[in-house]
Amino acid sequence: MLVDATLLIQDIQLLCFTVVFGVLALQRWEDRPRRWLWFTFLANSAGAILDLLGARLPLWIWHGIDPEMIPLSYALLNLALVRFEGRGRKSVWASWAILLVTLPFFLAWCGNPSQVRTNALGDGAIALECAISAVILFRGRERATRAPRLLTGGFMAAFVPVELARFAVAFLLNGDPDTYSQGLEVTSAVSYIVNVSLLPLAFVWMMNARLEAELVLQAIIDPLTEVLNRRGLEQALEREIAQYRRYGNELTVAILDLDHFKQLNDAYGHVAGDTVLTAVAGMLRRRLRATDVVGRFGGEEFVLILPHTDAAQSGPILKSLCESIREHPFLFLKTTVRATASFGATTTEGRSSIAALELLHEADKALYRAKGSGRDRVCFFDAGDVAAER
Repeated sequence: MLVDATLLIQDIQLLCFTVVFGVLALQRWEDRPRRWLWFTFLANSAGAILDLLGARLPLWIWHGIDPEMIPLSYALLNLALVRFEGRGRKSVWASWAILLVTLPFFLAWCGNPSQVRTNALGDGAIALECAISAVILFRGRERATRAPRLLTGGFMAAFVPVELARFAVAFLLNGDPDTYSQGLEVTSAVSYIVNVSLLPLAFVWMMNARLEAELVLQAIIDPLTEVLNRRGLEQALEREIAQYRRYGNELTVAILDLDHFKQLNDAYGHVAGDTVLTAVAGMLRRRLRATDVVGRFGGEEFVLILPHTDAAQSGPILKSLCESIREHPFLFLKTTVRATASFGATTTEGRSSIAALELLHEADKALYRAKGSGRDRVCFFDAGDVAAER
């Protein structure tokens, strides 16, 4: 029959995927989603081996334990998804509950030669496990994996009514799902083939999507302070300037430089300097708005981008930050380290043709004036800064 031939092809595919995912799991054994995904295919492969051995096995194994292997593989898949998503652990308990409820029936019916109800009960268990998988996938919030999650979740949701239909034919209509109708037989066969082919590839897609997003993030994040690095800042500033040109909302750009930072490193060591940098970055993230941008420009310099903010609005914000740094005790090895910062800032002031480099240049000139006039203060750019440069 078509379904039986499909199941044979499915068993061969599962054995191949077991080898592939086994290699992937062994390469990064500490990666729990990979490991549990491999266990998923191991359970499927165990079922395939039991199918091939067939009549050589005791009935309680062949017709009792074997039907539990595919529902077990879906339960392990749900565990892999929960590990991957980092949430939804209650779903795992639901998956194991399904296994515990169905196993006694598989064992009790193992002497029935037709096995119609046993197979249909397996279909019902698979339907429930797939419904749990779809819920886990649809409830995920990670943007990077959105496309593969929705694709996989959509298929799992579509697979549920196929398996429930087979369950209903056996238990409500007292028929054999494999021979009840040609439509159900073909739909089941196609679903099984797509299932075995799609699920492993979709999971690989999700892992690769997350890895790619992490690599992109690493390219724009400063590893020490965990704020944007220079590349990330430049991208963010270009984006905010584009918004400014489109909507006309003022934009403030400020450069913060920690005063006498070399002397701090010389007195306490570079580890103390790193501690101060990290603490300042954390302070800036906490004190600024969610729409503001913080990045490390290099060394002890940070750049702040404050959208929808003119000089009158950003001035008090920057002065408050300057006071907070001055008053904050930076603790290093039970020693209190003090630091101050100078701020140079500029605003777009309605200049539609202003460029990112010009704003940074103006903020740098204002910072130079803040440094020259005593440090530990905020200065905004004015025309006199350009005249002084000349």
